[in-house]
Amino acid sequence: MLLGLDVRSQLRDVFEKEFENPISLKLFSQSIGCENCQTAEILLRELVEVVGKEKVNYEILSPFIDKEKAQKYGIDRVPTLVIEGDKDYGIRYIGLPAGLEFGSLVKGIIQVSKRKPNLSEKTLEILKKIDLPIDIKVFVTTSCGYCPSAVYTAWNFALGSDYIKATAIDSTENPDMAEKFQVIGVPKIVINDGLVEFVGSQPEESFLGYIISAYEKLKEKEK
Repeated sequence: MLLGLDVRSQLRDVFEKEFENPISLKLFSQSIGCENCQTAEILLRELVEVVGKEKVNYEILSPFIDKEKAQKYGIDRVPTLVIEGDKDYGIRYIGLPAGLEFGSLVKGIIQVSKRKPNLSEKTLEILKKIDLPIDIKVFVTTSCGYCPSAVYTAWNFALGSDYIKATAIDSTENPDMAEKFQVIGVPKIVINDGLVEFVGSQPEESFLGYIISAYEKLKEKEK
């Protein structure tokens, strides 16, 4: 059992108080060549068992067998978790959401259940101007105290705009990606593969500033 009795009790309490609408979890996993896939599957099953299938529907998919779905969701690594509501908001977690990142998963599920982001009206108005794809990668470790906040903020931006996709990436499980994007400290946020990047958990307004900077650079490239 991965989820202890105290955690299960806290989960039930949080979901009872804050959960609003059913959500769907899709876990892309494989049995061979993936160290944490089986653990991710067990964690997902235990989570659903605790909070109830009427709240959280889940599927465990293979990128080899379910090729069309993997392609649809842009999956090229396992384990990768997709959190959906009425639609795909572009919210992903690559790796095993354990340790402090289990909290990110829970908060992400709760927020998607609300079908709206936890962002200010001013921020939402600014996000309406974005009409080009923005890809946010948040590199994390499961022991990083500041990472869950960065993940939650990024996922809220994905909820707030159809043009924004936000992926949390466990840098320990994905060392090739961490090396590619020169991840030394976490959380490290990389927007559009390095067009804009920064380190550390930032408040909403600052994070938005980086997104807008990336968008303006994309607009310049179009000219």
